[in-house]
Amino acid sequence: MKNIKFGFIQGRLTKPPKRNMLQYFPKKNWQNEFKIAHKNGFSFIEYFGERNKNINNPIWSTKGQKIIKSLQNKYKLKGYSFCDDFFINNNLLNYKKIDMYFNKIKNNLSSIGIEIYVLALFEKSEIKDKNKIKFEKILKKISNILQTKKIKLALETNLNYLGVQKLFSKMNDRNIFIVYDTGNRLKSGSVQYDEIIKLKKKIVHVHLKDKNYKGDNVVFGTGNVNLKLIFKALKKIRYKGSFTFETNRGSNPLMTMINNKKLVLKILQQNE
Repeated sequence: MKNIKFGFIQGRLTKPPKRNMLQYFPKKNWQNEFKIAHKNGFSFIEYFGERNKNINNPIWSTKGQKIIKSLQNKYKLKGYSFCDDFFINNNLLNYKKIDMYFNKIKNNLSSIGIEIYVLALFEKSEIKDKNKIKFEKILKKISNILQTKKIKLALETNLNYLGVQKLFSKMNDRNIFIVYDTGNRLKSGSVQYDEIIKLKKKIVHVHLKDKNYKGDNVVFGTGNVNLKLIFKALKKIRYKGSFTFETNRGSNPLMTMINNKKLVLKILQQNE
């Protein structure tokens, strides 16, 4: 796995107001992360939309998008991915402004060069047996909207491999993929290795995080996720995408993030 590009979820280099708050948009100093990212060898910042729409998030305004584009150019960062948490709190199947929402999303993301739109399907928008058919229809619709701007739809879901396989076979859509989240999909033994091998080319993006078996998001490399086995599997399927650290900040967000990258590079060297 050569020429690997690393990014991090927006806000992970900033201390949040609450200690255990993971997803946090840095209201006052969001621009600072661009300079820090460049200085420490990161290729991109994965922007995100909150569970409750925040009008101060620059992604929602023309002015904000211009600032993002300017900062990307100044610090030589790529516009790559956007993670949308909005539908965790809002039921995607009951949302009445799908066309309006996703047409706005595609235009806004396209303006800053985003290639991958991550749709988090948890809680209010969790895929279940009883709603799968509805999800198949609406996901294809979203994919078609995004595809007009050449943006890939990447689903983040806790469906097991068989569930993912059935969903994808029904949709038969070449623009819909999976985000493999190493922490959310934590399982014992070599199950994750086997899962990655089976999902293969449907994995378009990887979120890196570590958890323990209680479900706690812990400092990367200190939990129960078998990182060595996961990277071995990704190498076997010849994964060509990038990696986003969606990690615990630890006591010092910047030093933790630097150590995260060092750990991954060390594992990759051992796998060569």
